[in-house]
Amino acid sequence: MRNASTFRRSTPIAVTALVLTGAIVSASLVFTRLREPDPSWPLSVAVIGDAFTAGESNGVVWPTLLAQRTGWSVSNFAMPDAGFAADGRGGHAFTHQVERAQAARPRIILITTGQADNDLPEMGAVTVGAIDAFDKIRLGGQRALVIGPIWYGTPTPGKVHMVSEAVREAARIADVPFLSGIEPPWLSRSLMQGNLHSPNDAGQSVIADRVAAWLRTEIGA
Repeated sequence: MRNASTFRRSTPIAVTALVLTGAIVSASLVFTRLREPDPSWPLSVAVIGDAFTAGESNGVVWPTLLAQRTGWSVSNFAMPDAGFAADGRGGHAFTHQVERAQAARPRIILITTGQADNDLPEMGAVTVGAIDAFDKIRLGGQRALVIGPIWYGTPTPGKVHMVSEAVREAARIADVPFLSGIEPPWLSRSLMQGNLHSPNDAGQSVIADRVAAWLRTEIGA
């Protein structure tokens, strides 16, 4: 009888111990899951572009502001006089920038169409160059997004509109998200450098906010 009584008294203690042990294990598992790093954060973005993105006598450029305002990891591979067809001084074209960007192993490669392609006599080379860049990004395992040429004021020059439409068509063919920088124009003359070749610091800030809002929509960040 004493043994049975002892068993009855010890049973609640044993059950309580088991419950507490289970609670501790569960809490430990939850804590472990909370501490596990999220491989998708911070979002890693590599930016391709021309002087609008690389900067020209700027104190700050929009990719830097984008990183500061979102907490994302943003790498800037833009170079002056670059485009889908235009190659600047050599090795500047977007297809070359993509190769350099891929070495950083980003999740997103964002191409911001420049102004250098505006001088081309026809747009076939722009479309071909864009599709080539998109394919290279896809084969590298990254996700491509593209912004058309960014302009200031209205009306938008015909050549700028032609480049924008050529890139939009290439994006449609490659199933890459496209954002227009001219409908309506993102900038005004007051947001440009004195020579109107690239944005001033205030213009860079406007671009950073526009890009951040669009990327959040596209990637759900």
